Amino acid sequence: MFEGWMFLVTEIWVLLVLAGLLGLFCGWIIWGFGKKGRALNPEDAAVAGKTLPPLELEAEPGPPALPPGFNLDNTPDDLRRIRGIGPKIEAQCHRLGIYSYAQIAAWTAEDIAHIDAQLRGFEGRAGRDDWVSEAKALMVEKRQS
Repeated sequence: MFEGWMFLVTEIWVLLVLAGLLGLFCGWIIWGFGKKGRALNPEDAAVAGKTLPPLELEAEPGPPALPPGFNLDNTPDDLRRIRGIGPKIEAQCHRLGIYSYAQIAAWTAEDIAHIDAQLRGFEGRAGRDDWVSEAKALMVEKRQS
């Protein structure tokens, strides 16, 4: 039953060694044989000696202006009561200077587009979750309380 099995085992080992050698050779070719010993071209040396001018970053637009009549001495509203605003978005809103339902309720479509662009990782959320109408409803609820 097991006649000639030694030949099969030997054949498997030979094929495994050949596959390993082929893998090493391909890796050597792909990941750059001899990169370390290669000399720089004169053009590369000239570029390496030059310094690049400093980058001028575009200034980010500042936080939106507070609506008239909003006093920062007032306690900020809990923006998390608006559907779609969690702790992370609330922190980003505070970073942008947004603290009250009145501010959100006063937004125009242009303001929503501006704020959506500022909410990193949550772009489009303000328009999609309709924060303006929710803020208006929460303002009415707050006045009635």
